[in-house]
Amino acid sequence: MSSRRAVLAAAAAAMTTLTACEVPKRAAVTWHPAPDVLLPLLARTVALRDRYAEVLTAFPALQDRLGPLKDNHAAHVVALAREVGLDEHGPMPTASTSAGPVVQDQAAAVKDLATLEKAGQEDATGACLAAPSYRAALLGSIAACRAAHLEVLT
Repeated sequence: MSSRRAVLAAAAAAMTTLTACEVPKRAAVTWHPAPDVLLPLLARTVALRDRYAEVLTAFPALQDRLGPLKDNHAAHVVALAREVGLDEHGPMPTASTSAGPVVQDQAAAVKDLATLEKAGQEDATGACLAAPSYRAALLGSIAACRAAHLEVLT
């Protein structure tokens, strides 16, 4: 039988041998999740909500007609922000293009909103068709709401 010292010495020698081996180190792999595919829709929804606010500031007489539509878009912003994991009260993504200044004619401003709303409906419909099924109800309701907005604006 080996003494306890002999066993410990053999173990220490084995450890020394193992640590002397050159094991290639792997580079640390950093994982970056892909941005959520709904972020562009969220950014354009924020822009549409803000455009309604600008038109209502320029033409307060339209509050009864357009105020509920703006409120719908504000609710869409909250729902989309939650869906993509953003704080609804925090900074929101911004659209890469601006609609420009509000025109000074009330009828033209409403027509511009209708154009933006049509594009927004197509945007939401496309997102609904491309998104995973668990997001279909949210995106479908947003697309339907925007279709109803078009009826109000035209």
